[in-house]
Amino acid sequence: MEASTQKRDLGPLTGALFVVLVLVAFFALGGNTPDGDASARKVVSFYGDNENKEIIAAVVLALSAVPLLYFTALMRDRLRAALPDRSLLPAFAVGGGAVAAAGFTIAATMHFALADYAKDIQPSAAQAINAIDNDFFLPFTTGLAVLVLASSVGAIRAGILPKWLGWVGVVLFVVFFTPAGFIAFGLTGIWIIVVSVMLYTRGPTARATSPGAPA
Repeated sequence: MEASTQKRDLGPLTGALFVVLVLVAFFALGGNTPDGDASARKVVSFYGDNENKEIIAAVVLALSAVPLLYFTALMRDRLRAALPDRSLLPAFAVGGGAVAAAGFTIAATMHFALADYAKDIQPSAAQAINAIDNDFFLPFTTGLAVLVLASSVGAIRAGILPKWLGWVGVVLFVVFFTPAGFIAFGLTGIWIIVVSVMLYTRGPTARATSPGAPA
């Protein structure tokens, strides 16, 4: 007797996995790292006492780029399936996801180096790396903002997601580039989890056949 059901694709849940790994890296492992204006002595002392924990946090953050890239590729395929062939939104989404993944990986590399060498280099050098480490967020936040915008426009234009979720994503994109950008970054994690679950429950979508203008 043939099986009446098919195994559901777990691919869309890579978005939620990405968010979980970032949360683990930032909060469960990374903890309360020194502020950007902390003294050299405080920076060296903190990373000397927490070297292994901070190195693991950096590795987990770098690892988060893997599910993010898969989720980005999946969003590209969903956009390709739902939008006219001439639409640039799939490529726009890939560009955003790639920039974000690169940003997280570079941030992880910088943090790894700080944790690994803070005791072995000049304290002023460790202090400088810590200052950059604290403010190195524009690459991955900008990339995420672009990925969210491309996915949101796809939701509004082609219904790959509920339209209300698309409009929420557009608002998040705008807020990313305001003084409340940190709040947008946090809410984007929730947005990606919701999108992941919805795509998982919806399954694959069919390719659009009607003509339309490119995005």
